[in-house]
This record gives sequence, structure tokens and C-alpha cells, in this order.
Amino acid sequence: MIPSLDALLAPHDPALLHAAIRERRMAWFRTGHDGLFRALLPWSTFNSLLGSERLLDDRTRMVRRGRDLPREMWSYLGPDMKRVVVPELLQRFCHEGLSIALNQIQHAVPGVAALVKMLEQALPARIGTNIYASFGKESAFRAHHDPHDVLVLHLHGRKRWFGFGHQSAYPPGMPLTDDRLGPVHWEQVLEPGDILYLPRGEIHRASVEGEASLHLTNALLWPRRSDLLHWLAGHGLAAGDLDRDIPVYGTASDLERCAEELRATLHHLADSIDLTAFLAAHIQKRQTRPPFNLGLSSDCAPTCWVQPLPAPDLRLPAEGGATIPFNGEEVTLDPDERAVLAALLAGGARQIASLPGPAGLDMETVRDTVARLARRSLVLLTEG
Repeated sequence: MIPSLDALLAPHDPALLHAAIRERRMAWFRTGHDGLFRALLPWSTFNSLLGSERLLDDRTRMVRRGRDLPREMWSYLGPDMKRVVVPELLQRFCHEGLSIALNQIQHAVPGVAALVKMLEQALPARIGTNIYASFGKESAFRAHHDPHDVLVLHLHGRKRWFGFGHQSAYPPGMPLTDDRLGPVHWEQVLEPGDILYLPRGEIHRASVEGEASLHLTNALLWPRRSDLLHWLAGHGLAAGDLDRDIPVYGTASDLERCAEELRATLHHLADSIDLTAFLAAHIQKRQTRPPFNLGLSSDCAPTCWVQPLPAPDLRLPAEGGATIPFNGEEVTLDPDERAVLAALLAGGARQIASLPGPAGLDMETVRDTVARLARRSLVLLTEG
């Protein structure tokens, strides 16, 4: 369990990551958390995912030498018309150089789910996480850039990364091949425990150093100007009635009158842009996938980690109960729930054994309160 951004980046100051994000530049951190990163997603867990139906769904890509490998090359249709994977073929392709990408893996691996929740608490972004397993130097994806920022956590093996600058430095639509790219701007070998931040549009590629490597790529989806337009349109429904029909069967004068009304509404919306209010609303509106804490909530061991899920900037009263916004609804907390949640929001994820002091409650009350919060999906429980 990685309880906070500070713990993830230690011994480095998180301000260094925030500065890189603000300045739109690559940043690399060697944390020394190699054992912690390996435990986040062991090879055995990755192999168990390959043994599930996930290997055959649309969230999985098999890539060899920059091209997707058709399913027909490593599986067949059984008598019941369900596709069956041939392990020998998959092994052969891995030996020949294969990359396997499993997308949105936070929904399948508890440790990764906890990591994503922590990052979403620490950063004003929605986050999706993919696993990339690469086998041999020929397994590399071709040079490319992503439409979002990425935060890479390297888990197993070693991988050499190359950066070629921002896409804006190249002609639009130019194929990103080695003979067309400029000189390498930076080069870095990632090892277990390393973290790499790449801003949106940074052209990069990587190749395995050795036999195999495994890393997590966290897509950082910041609020965009298009999100602002949707938010303004919602405000415009009250200000200028943008939901009214355009008079497609009206006269020319009807259309011109409608156009004038729209111009006035758009001018009003442009003049009323408040980015601080938009960002606050955007974070509040962000939905949290409700976690299931079945079984865990009935036996909250002292070593169990508790992670708060409401927005980190949530203001709670100093005493008594509270009513809070969560996932688009109003949720009522009793005094004990308010106290535990306040302690978690102030200090980040904690083990149950460390909660009585900050919450001002005895251990028995804390365990009972955590169980109630877990059953309501207001916290995520992870076994210690």
C-alpha cells in the first residue's frame, strides 16, 4: 500500500513533480522502492490476468514490432464458438519479441486500484492505468506521443527510454520513424522503483534491457477547455436557454433573431468564465467507482489500510455529524464517521491501528466506524 504522493516519491519532494507538470517537461525519479513496486503487481498476478477472459477482450493489445498481432495468430475458435488461447503460441511470440498491454487494470488489481485512488486524491485529474509487459528488444512500441500526460511506475526488469521532444517541433502528420525523428533529447534506463513523468505530446519510445520488463502507465487526464465549454453550457441553460430548438422551419428573420440571442448568450458566458469555480465543480463532479469491501468490512484488522474516497478538499465541521457531497449525492455522516473521515482526509490513507489518536476515538469504535464507512463505499479497504 502506498498511502500518499509523498510516500510514492520519497525521498524526492513532490514539489519537483508538480513543477515538471506545470512546466510541461519530462521528469525522472529513482525512489528506491523497488520491493514495494514489485509487490504492487507481481509477475504471478500478471500471469493470472492472462489466464482470465481479459486476455481476449477489447482492453488487451498484443503488439509485435509496432503492429497489433491478430487474435487468430495465438488463439482459435473452439466447438462452442468461444475463442481459446494457445499458450505455446503466446510463449513463442514472447520469445520473438512481444508487448502485451492490459488497459484499465485498476479495475482488476486491488493494489493498483488503491494507487489510482491515492493519485486522484493528490492530483486534480482522472486517472486510468494500463500494464505494459515487454519481452525482448523487438517488443517495443514505435515512437509515439500520448494525448495526455503519463506517470510511469517501473515494476520489473529494465527498460531504456528515449525522448525526441514535443510533437509541435515536427510537421503535422509526419510519420514518427527513426529516420524522420530528430536527435534524442534525453535517454534514461528505468529500473524497479523508478518513476517517469511525460507531458502530453512528448515523443518517446522504449526498448527492453534484458529478457522482460513490466511497468504501469497512469494516464493523467486533466480538465480541458472542452470540459469548460460543457460546464458553461450547463450554466447557459439558466442564463440564455441554450436548450431551445433552432427554428429550422422558421423564416430568415426567425433564424437571424435566434442567432442574435445566441450571440448575446455566448458573450454573457464568455464574460462569466470563472476557472476557479469551474475547477472546484469539476473535482466535485468527478465520480468514484464504488469499491466493494465485502468480507473486509466485517473483520477490520488493525493492519488493514483505509483510504478515503471523498474529495480531499472536503470541508468537515470540527464536531458533530455532517452532510457531504459524494458521487453526485448527499451523504449524511454521524459524529464518529465524521471524525474518522476527517482524520483520513487530513493524513491520507492509514492503517486502522493508527486511527484512534487522530480520530479521538477508542480502537473498538474506530473499527466499527470504518466498517460502516466501508459498507457505504466511502473508503477503500486494502489488506495490510
